[in-house]
Amino acid sequence: MGLVEGMSYKKAFVRIMLLFLVWRGGLFVFDFIGMNFTFERVNNTNKDYQAYPQKERYFLDGWFRWDSGWYKRIAEKGYYIEGRQSNVAFFPLFPYLSRYLGYIVGSHFLAGFLISNFSTLFATFFMYLIALSMTDEERAKRAVILLLLFPTSFFFSAYYTEGLFLLTITGSTYFFLKKRYILSGLFGMAAMLTRSTGIILFFAFGLFLLYEIIKKREKFSPQMLSLLFIPMGLLAFMLILKFQVGDPFAFSKYQAGWGRHFVFPLLTPFLELYRVDWSFPRDDVNMQKFMESITSIIFLIIAIAMMIKRYHPVLWMIVLFGTLMPLSTGKVMSMIRFCGVLFPAFYYIADLCEDRKTERFVIFLFVFFLALYNLRFMNWFWAG
Repeated sequence: MGLVEGMSYKKAFVRIMLLFLVWRGGLFVFDFIGMNFTFERVNNTNKDYQAYPQKERYFLDGWFRWDSGWYKRIAEKGYYIEGRQSNVAFFPLFPYLSRYLGYIVGSHFLAGFLISNFSTLFATFFMYLIALSMTDEERAKRAVILLLLFPTSFFFSAYYTEGLFLLTITGSTYFFLKKRYILSGLFGMAAMLTRSTGIILFFAFGLFLLYEIIKKREKFSPQMLSLLFIPMGLLAFMLILKFQVGDPFAFSKYQAGWGRHFVFPLLTPFLELYRVDWSFPRDDVNMQKFMESITSIIFLIIAIAMMIKRYHPVLWMIVLFGTLMPLSTGKVMSMIRFCGVLFPAFYYIADLCEDRKTERFVIFLFVFFLALYNLRFMNWFWAG
């Protein structure tokens, strides 16, 4: 029934919907104006399709860039081997949902755009509910706003998995904390079918329950076994690959096409910083490598700080494992985007922003880089 001081779930959802409409709507207005003042990258060999080639739909077309092309291939043709890089490296839930919803709304492009935005709306609702169980309403709202302003939060609206993944991990975490393990496992399974990092939920939940049972603060319940649904999502993807390309491990093998291979994760951001050209020549790689490395280190620090400040162990483990797992591939490429879905980190950042000067500085920093990265993305420059 009541959440905080008698607040109903309906009232909480209305508040989140208003926050979403204001902040996401503001981003859309900025993008529409910004794309009128800026121009798309020319001589672009990466552009092998247009979702909306009509000139008057340039704003909508701007949400379909880079990895969107891989999801387009899956939605239209399923999985197949293409060469050194292949769509088998991308998980199936988002493109298949886009395909089948596309039969209803007219195209898988529009379907994916709708899935991403509605997923983000409901994800922020789950995030808000989790926050209300730990802190006051003001900090809960601040955490949601900071997530929506994070420099790569525009991916939550793009034809990417970010919005759907955020929904699945927030939903899974919410129901886990409520001890509704069946729903948690099902949401976790959906997370695993969306992104490889969905497996962090299984490790975070499993380690927490194991510790609680050993300490005799929790009794084993057969419902806890529902968390096995999470790795079953990976098995389901492997069956799809076995059926369609003949190799259930193709998703792992083709990571090498992006130069990814296993290394000790804590070394990765520092090795990448070592490779940075500190004269900062004007190119499309060097500054991005610097930003990705710094972001990785910051989120590792946030995870440690959350542990020290005694946040719920599941929350800091999601941030820690969610940062370490992509770093274990030896690359910081896309780390700003990968960190953007680690929603518990924004509870900690919201607490830091209790001081108004700190809050203004962080919001300015987030908005500045959000505008910069979003326009880069929509104009076909690499943004993560």
